[in-house]
Amino acid sequence: MASERTVFDDFADLFEAERAPRPLFILGAAKIDSLLAEILTTYLMPKAAGGKKDELLLGDSPISTLSSRIKVCYRLGIIDESLYKILDKIRAIRNSCAHDLTVDCSASPLREHLTDLRRMLTGRRSYKLTLNRYFDGNVNQQADEFQCLLLTICVLLEGVKNATTQTQGQPATRKISSR
Repeated sequence: MASERTVFDDFADLFEAERAPRPLFILGAAKIDSLLAEILTTYLMPKAAGGKKDELLLGDSPISTLSSRIKVCYRLGIIDESLYKILDKIRAIRNSCAHDLTVDCSASPLREHLTDLRRMLTGRRSYKLTLNRYFDGNVNQQADEFQCLLLTICVLLEGVKNATTQTQGQPATRKISSR
């Protein structure tokens, strides 16, 4: 019996085709940013009527950056502190890749960021599952390792997204505010 392909599997296939570190981290962070936005959209109460644009999550709004989405997900208790630190490390790596003309993974500070990311992820069960599912149990090249690290985070966030439900808010405070 063939396994069911998912939208995420299609993303993973496209992502695995990329081999250079710079686009890997920029694309991986973009996927992470998108997943965080989906998680927050699911969790938060619906926006007030009027206008098509979400005034919190899109454009130049309070929760429209990767940094703010990471912080808000942590402060709302959607993610734990370890995932918060991992996401913040990915944000720092993405910023290095996006803002520097050359990307050298063996030079500081990128080297230290990558070492920290490896240390934070490779012992996790989710990393091992991702390694086995998408990389047949081993990564031979640096690009494979980066892909596996980033896909692990994406897999975790997909799980968080699928388990997220909309908040019911604080009924007691809404009752007070309606007086």
